[in-house]
Amino acid sequence: MTTAAATGTSRRTLAGPYATSVGPGGHGVSPAVSDLVSAQVNALLSSSAAWHELSPSAREEMRRNLQKISSYAAALVQEDFALSERLGQTPMLKRTAIVPAAPPALAEAAADAPPPPPRPRQDEFATRAVSQVAGVTRETLNAIAFPTFVADLIKGTFNAIVDASIKQMEAFGTLLANVAKTVDQFMTDNITDNQARDWLAATYPEHFQVSIGRGDDDRGGRGRAGAGRGRGRGGGGGGPAATLRVRQGAGKGGKPNFRRDLGLNADVDLDDKAAEEVLVPAARRRLAQQRHQLLSTMVLMGINRIVVTSGRIYARMGFYIDASDTGSAQSASQFDYRHDTLAGGGFLGFGVASRTSVAYVSSTKKDSSDAINVQADLTGEVDLKFKSETFPLERFADMNAIQQIQGNTANPAANTPQSSTAATPAATAPAAT
Repeated sequence: MTTAAATGTSRRTLAGPYATSVGPGGHGVSPAVSDLVSAQVNALLSSSAAWHELSPSAREEMRRNLQKISSYAAALVQEDFALSERLGQTPMLKRTAIVPAAPPALAEAAADAPPPPPRPRQDEFATRAVSQVAGVTRETLNAIAFPTFVADLIKGTFNAIVDASIKQMEAFGTLLANVAKTVDQFMTDNITDNQARDWLAATYPEHFQVSIGRGDDDRGGRGRAGAGRGRGRGGGGGGPAATLRVRQGAGKGGKPNFRRDLGLNADVDLDDKAAEEVLVPAARRRLAQQRHQLLSTMVLMGINRIVVTSGRIYARMGFYIDASDTGSAQSASQFDYRHDTLAGGGFLGFGVASRTSVAYVSSTKKDSSDAINVQADLTGEVDLKFKSETFPLERFADMNAIQQIQGNTANPAANTPQSSTAATPAATAPAAT
């Protein structure tokens, strides 16, 4: 409300028969208000088809009740206006616009509502796995170092072939050097006194035995003396010495023919002194002669060696990488429209009011995942074909050395040198690593 001074007017808000004074007992309904309310109620009821379907008594009762309620309501409004006038205020009438309850209201409300948010783009998630494919591939290949692997495979194969050939030739050269020596030289380098004692004890077990003691002599050398007694027994420096002893009662069954067996010029007695001073050196030379003849015969017959004729080196690397990024986006929205119609009436008239409410809700959900899988398969294979052939003796020794080796055999006339051209048939076999 506003005051009369503020509005610049002193006119009365209600005039004529509707103006009234407020005081004790002033709450009654004036005839003018009663006539106005009756006219409005009669007009409202007359416009209602349902009211005319009632019985006359029901229509009359409804008319009286509505007139009574509306009259008191109008009297209260009349008193409100009178009190406002006494306070120097002017009541203001608030009018409510009547909006037709029709479908166009929904279209207007929807037009005024904010537009729905755009759907989320599918490429908004980060491609973490796919973006790392190049780096992972580079690091994996550098770690595997396939060119280095192939180079090492080739060098390893070549070095293995060369080393095998060198070892074969070195072993054959050592054997050839030994068989080209005299029997005494071969004996000095390869046969020891202890080996001779062991041979005598094994050949004549009823007559001899090897005894281990301590002595200052060097008869034992550093060879093997007796099975399981090791090397170096009988050496100098006060170490354990092995001696050949005659068993008690050895001559009862007869004495062996040492002259024939050991190539002696004269017969010997069967005692400890003769055993150490005569039989051990003779047995040592006999062992050297036998082994020397055997090795010489083997050399002349031809020693086989392995020769690589051809081959194949195969290297392969399989690399597999799989990267995936997945993303999902979901959006949902809801548009809620509500329309209410309000109807009412009073002594000033009857009206219909409309109220429309619009609600809009939107939600978005995004999710993403990534995975990367790397596999590497490295394979190396070497396939070699080889054959066996004899060592070419004439490439390692001259004719004088070959004739000397032939003379060292047990039957020189039957042991002619094996020709290098008489190779055994080629044999092939794969070797893979």
